[in-house]
Amino acid sequence: MAPENLPWDLEEKILSGLPPLYLVRFRTVSQHWNALLNDTRFINNHLARVRPQIIFLTESKVYSIDIDLGGGGADPTIEVREIPSDFPYQATDLTHTTITTCDGFLFRDFWKQGVAIWNPWLRQVGWIEYVDKGFHFCGVGYDRTRPDKSYKILGYFNCLRTVSNTYQVGYKKVAVYECASHALKFLDVPFKQWPNMAPLSLNGNLYWVTRNPEDTHRHEYVIRSFDFSSEMFKTFCLLPCRKNHSRDELLLAVYKRDGFSLLKQCYVTGEIEIWVTKNKIDEEEVEWINLMTFPTSNLPKLINKLCGVSYFIYDKTLIMCCGDEETGAAGIYIMREDICKKIQIDLGVVRFSHCVYLPNFGSVPSEFRPLRV
Repeated sequence: MAPENLPWDLEEKILSGLPPLYLVRFRTVSQHWNALLNDTRFINNHLARVRPQIIFLTESKVYSIDIDLGGGGADPTIEVREIPSDFPYQATDLTHTTITTCDGFLFRDFWKQGVAIWNPWLRQVGWIEYVDKGFHFCGVGYDRTRPDKSYKILGYFNCLRTVSNTYQVGYKKVAVYECASHALKFLDVPFKQWPNMAPLSLNGNLYWVTRNPEDTHRHEYVIRSFDFSSEMFKTFCLLPCRKNHSRDELLLAVYKRDGFSLLKQCYVTGEIEIWVTKNKIDEEEVEWINLMTFPTSNLPKLINKLCGVSYFIYDKTLIMCCGDEETGAAGIYIMREDICKKIQIDLGVVRFSHCVYLPNFGSVPSEFRPLRV
């Protein structure tokens, strides 16, 4: 007797709950499944269920770190996988290497060389090479007024202004690089409230935390943004909490695909506060909710981490990647009401770069020169 096929809606439901690595392999099962994995509705359903991952970058290799939160009394675990990467250059110094995400793609900046756009699950890499190698990468977004999502890169140049025959003054000149036309546009704006770490890219715009210039006591902070459609900077909103001490840490992350989360760590007590936005960030009014507070924790001090801090909130759980205070080795920290656990990443490195990545099945855009992986 011939085997019976499952109802198509049940097949789709099962597939939407699988990890990205398996879905990519299943593209070759049938034309129907391949078409499904390119369907926008299916992709959105999958992204609504999938848990973000940590992308971990060393000088020579790239890894994905998948976190299993356990359940039913089981302890959380992690799975570290090396993922294929074949970039046209190798980073000579991870201090000048940035890895960030935008619209489901990974972007890796190679200082004085160019930018790679990368979908590790489809094993596709594209490449942008600047004509002027002095361009400093800041972040990636796109013009939301255009249907084709024209990707752009925000950055700056270090310049010199001659004051006299014997004296020059350095300054920074802000610029936007349009990937499709390879055109560089300078912006006549002051270099103020610039991100001190890689900004978040969400819905085409960049966002970062900075001091409120109107607060004379310097304890109040705001979210600044850069809109790639209008190519303008603006203050997006006030943060829901202030710094009580100058060395308190404020970290911004994406929450549930279209909102923000804010992590505040008190430097003196180690207390952790987690705030999240109630609504989508595109709405005019920004309302924050105090989601969790951990009065004490075993987390390291997060300020001035050499390799930075990446984190995300999933199912009222804090998942964070950073280096150990004493050894510098990377670790994953998992915190919720009933658990506080550190899992060491045994890769034998103390210098690394990392970011939170939500897997995607989109092909690398055509304006990026394709490279084989």
